[in-house]
Amino acid sequence: MRKMRKYRDYLIEKLSDRERAISYLQTALEEYRIDGHSIALHRALSQAVEAQGGVQEFALRTHSDPQAVSDALLSKNETQIARVIARLSEEDCEGSGTYGEAKRLSVKNFTASESP
Repeated sequence: MRKMRKYRDYLIEKLSDRERAISYLQTALEEYRIDGHSIALHRALSQAVEAQGGVQEFALRTHSDPQAVSDALLSKNETQIARVIARLSEEDCEGSGTYGEAKRLSVKNFTASESP
């Protein structure tokens, strides 16, 4: 029998890759702009930061301002979160080629099954 694992563990493993994490956050931002689901946007940033090793490591790996990332996480303000993610998108404009996987790891799929 095949051993199962939690989706969250799978997601954290996949998001430990910088390009996948950025692609995942870009997808989360696109979905937020369509449906306005700010909790999903915040959760996506939280998951990506955790997978990258915390705020400092995430900021280092994504060339972000640690204070901006920290402020966005603490405030849960969708405007601040969107600004952090949009900045990542601008810096990574050539794309990572993992957009399809990011869609399969969709924020909506994960947030529907997990409580805050």
